[in-house]
Amino acid sequence: MICFLGIGSNIDDRLSNLNQSIALISDDLHINFLQVSSFYESPPMYNLNLNIFLNGVIKISTSYTPFQLLSKVKKIELKMGRKESVERYENRIIDIDILCCENEIIESNELTVPHPNIKERKFVLEPWCDIDSNYIIVNENRKVKELLAMLPDSLKLRRVN
Repeated sequence: MICFLGIGSNIDDRLSNLNQSIALISDDLHINFLQVSSFYESPPMYNLNLNIFLNGVIKISTSYTPFQLLSKVKKIELKMGRKESVERYENRIIDIDILCCENEIIESNELTVPHPNIKERKFVLEPWCDIDSNYIIVNENRKVKELLAMLPDSLKLRRVN
């Protein structure tokens, strides 16, 4: 199954954190790393008191189900030092979100796929366009580049690599 993951960090060496998360994902025998986007600096979106984020998108293929993949990425976050918290939007060493898993549509307490906030997140859509701008988000029936074009131009991201 082809899946896209959003990765982000806004603590310490953000670039190193993203690269470490990619290495840990790639180390799994059930995951084949395919592609990574450029990384982009973006301001915090929901809690404006947070540090500036560094974000990217990776494309993988996996034999995991979406729920198994969720378990795997949560373990990676914990291994990297992310703390369990009741606070939804806070500074974090790493955040790994499952964006899409082919044509899967899942709505549960643990996992929603496609990710419910894709269409409002330039920090997801812009890097995603780097690697697969024509990918169609199943529940939106739109390409990633079409969703990106629908966002206001006011939010500027800075490519860092």
